[in-house]
Amino acid sequence: MLTNVLLYGFTAFLLTMFCIICWHKLLNMEIDYRSYKFYIALFVGVVLGTMINFLLPPYLKIIINITMLILTNYFLFTHSLSKSIITIIISQLVIMLSEMVMVLIMAIIFMGNVTIWQDNYIITFFVNVGVAAMSFLSLKCSLIYKLYNFLEMIFNNIKNNHLILLAIFTIILASLLMIMSWMHLPKYITVVLSTILIIVYVSIIVQLLYTEAKLTKVRGKYEISLSSLKEYENIMDKYRLLNHENKNQLLTIRNMVKSKDKGVTKYIENLVEDKIKDDETIFYKTSKIPEGGLRATIYSKLCAMKEKDIDYKLDIANDVRTIDLINIGENTILDMCKILGVFLDNAIEAVDALGTKKIIIELFVMDDYVYIDISNNYEEAIDFDKIGFKNYTTKGKGHGYGLELVQKIIKQNELLETEKIINRQLFKQRLKIKIKQN
Repeated sequence: MLTNVLLYGFTAFLLTMFCIICWHKLLNMEIDYRSYKFYIALFVGVVLGTMINFLLPPYLKIIINITMLILTNYFLFTHSLSKSIITIIISQLVIMLSEMVMVLIMAIIFMGNVTIWQDNYIITFFVNVGVAAMSFLSLKCSLIYKLYNFLEMIFNNIKNNHLILLAIFTIILASLLMIMSWMHLPKYITVVLSTILIIVYVSIIVQLLYTEAKLTKVRGKYEISLSSLKEYENIMDKYRLLNHENKNQLLTIRNMVKSKDKGVTKYIENLVEDKIKDDETIFYKTSKIPEGGLRATIYSKLCAMKEKDIDYKLDIANDVRTIDLINIGENTILDMCKILGVFLDNAIEAVDALGTKKIIIELFVMDDYVYIDISNNYEEAIDFDKIGFKNYTTKGKGHGYGLELVQKIIKQNELLETEKIINRQLFKQRLKIKIKQN
């Protein structure tokens, strides 16, 4: 009995260490070995895991194990139900595949006689070490990270209550399959029942994901529409004020003409010059930008810069005019405008409190990419390695989510790339849009 307990404990230690490392790798986090959270997770995995494996029947182990791992991951590391479920799915999938490979190897070595090595503690020890070693080696495979990004993209469209329902369905399915195996039913009955359960499970999941995807698409569509309406309302308010101002200026000119004021010509020239500087310059510069949403995004942000007295420069290369952005797809255009909106908003907020406010927007084409560079001056020290990670910001509490949104978009859209560059006293955010596909 003691030997069994020690074997279960050692196995639980190896697999718990793998799970903790795997979770951190998937979440792009560093393990803090000095944190109490690490040791709590290790304790839960080793001690409770050993007790579960030693005391509970096989068909209950998977229910308790998965529930325990999800709760540990959620409360100690991710604080996100979707990320907890995804990381648990992937880590358990890796362990399961590693076990299948080791079982296959042992079956080949012992000519299919499984009981020989299952009853031998030394061989079982080396089998468990082999499973753990294979699991750790799998962390070097990019496929599991692509799977994580794919599942995250799907799970982001699912509400928490539906995620809980999905987790419950998964645990119930796994438990039912384990129970059927434990009952030693005839093979054909086991196959038929397993097939029916899997078909029902897949049908429920597909319907759930389809419904959520449709709702998300509709919400996204109207969210973009509401944002556009607000922008146009601001423009309407602005031009209503300008129209009132123009009427007052026309009345002034009329009175000057009636009174034969000799300064009327100079007054008109000053008005015309101011209007060209204030309005037509922005219209003229942004007219060089291709249609498709990019022009409206930049125009609205330039208007915001003007109101905040920010010194901005818009530099557009001639070959940008020939680019047809519509052909890259509506979703990519929306993603591009979201990213650009975040970059411009961040630049505006970064310089707004400075004495010298400077923003440079550059658009050019190179190597089948459209480059959009947003540069701004800064004064405070910036940890460039942390930019883009959740909640990191130089603007105080409550900010930093824009760049996290950018990172999520980049992971989901292969046509878009971003870079951060420090050049002299300017911080540059670069967006690259692929316009030609191989």
